[in-house]
Amino acid sequence: MESSVPLQKQEIRSLEISGRVPLYVYCSSYKGTRQLSRYGDTGYVSTKLHFTLIYVNESEADEKIEQIQALKFVKKVERGHLKELNQNFSEAFLKTNLEIKAEMDAQK
Repeated sequence: MESSVPLQKQEIRSLEISGRVPLYVYCSSYKGTRQLSRYGDTGYVSTKLHFTLIYVNESEADEKIEQIQALKFVKKVERGHLKELNQNFSEAFLKTNLEIKAEMDAQK
């Protein structure tokens, strides 16, 4: 008994890694955090501090921020700044080591 009903085509997400932006959404209560999964991928939920970390595509970030801010339970939305930070820590360690050596030489 084979049915002749055709299969429905579903949209398949591309495998390319697009730029992702973290959004920190501060809520008035924990109850509304489940609704935030509609706007992006939930990375972390803090029940004590009432915030949720959501990852969205970089191209859609401004639009998603406006949509999320329109929700009643949302206090504020902040964009993550990890990409803006200098992540070359070897320079920072080198400067710190030179400062420590200079202090040790001054003490001698």
